[in-house]
Amino acid sequence: MKIAVLILALAVSAYARPLLAPLYKQDADRLIAGRYIFMLKDTATKADLAAVLSSVEALSKSTNFEMKVTRQYVGMFGFVAEMNEKALNLVRSFEEIAYVEQDAIYSISAVASWGIDRVDQVDLPLDSTYSPRGDGAGVNVYVIDTGIRITHTDYGGRANYFFDALGGTGNDCNGHGTHCAGTVGGAAHGVAKAANLHAVRVLSCLGFGSTSNIVAGMNEVANNGARPAVASMSLGGGASALLDNAANNLVASGVTTVVAAGNDNDNACNYSPARAANAITVGSTANTDRRSSFSNYGTCVDIFAPGSDITSTWHTGDTDTNTISGTSMACPHVAGAAAVLIGADGSLDPAGVWSKMQADASLDKIRLPGTGSPNRLLYIG
Repeated sequence: MKIAVLILALAVSAYARPLLAPLYKQDADRLIAGRYIFMLKDTATKADLAAVLSSVEALSKSTNFEMKVTRQYVGMFGFVAEMNEKALNLVRSFEEIAYVEQDAIYSISAVASWGIDRVDQVDLPLDSTYSPRGDGAGVNVYVIDTGIRITHTDYGGRANYFFDALGGTGNDCNGHGTHCAGTVGGAAHGVAKAANLHAVRVLSCLGFGSTSNIVAGMNEVANNGARPAVASMSLGGGASALLDNAANNLVASGVTTVVAAGNDNDNACNYSPARAANAITVGSTANTDRRSSFSNYGTCVDIFAPGSDITSTWHTGDTDTNTISGTSMACPHVAGAAAVLIGADGSLDPAGVWSKMQADASLDKIRLPGTGSPNRLLYIG
């Protein structure tokens, strides 16, 4: 027993600090019991992560507290572990821990095309044509979602599986990711008709996923994704410092990151990753140029794009389509537009993409955009 106490003391003292690292939680109905995400300080190295994990292992062996590490993050250094509250507070005392977030559930941002027809012209009425300034050839778009049915004919062999945080192949058993991929780069339904489409599956067949799995997918793209790259994230949930940081880290790695504003008819600044400072946050419009009734709004929204009643590819067959609505449908219009801009000018970094997109947007076309929202509609003609 004295040996165990000595080991525990040594493990804690190596990283102990007087105050516990901050612990962030979302609404109780979203939390995953007993699972926590520990993020190290910005100055941390791979060696620091290894040392902290070694200390966690020592604590687990020398106490009655089970601590199971289920995932590690490299680049953004951190780890996911399952443990009880007493063990949690021990690990929160480690000096290298910047903050802790209890794992939580996120979901797709869909509510239930004319969309590409709208974004190549400044004014209504629609002219039944789509003539963009480019096709996104050579640009890699990572659809962080429910996966993609990569055999769909609309992708013309340009889609592939990249990463599956749920341990599968990346195949879509929900439809949402396939629909978004079609809007990004489908030959018939897409904005960037020659872009490469990569499935990053972080959400289940029911359209739900954990913070830890979503961050794992983002981290994989940041560390191992081909460049030039765009990330399309049609998902969201409650405010999360971790998810915001992961989005900003993805941008810092050179990936233009586009996210859905959310479907709560509420201030987008209350949701993540919609509120991430460096992501491009997209609200939704209807075919009358009115903000969609469900779309979030506010100062955290950067731009609007078509999102109501959008027809695109579907997961049930290689030629199937579906018509659905949501800021999820608006987001891939902007991701596709980002691919078009990068394809036309390979020197553009994420800041350059946004600068160009912002300058080109159609102004003052949206009716009732919502308090604090920019009256800015995507234009890629």
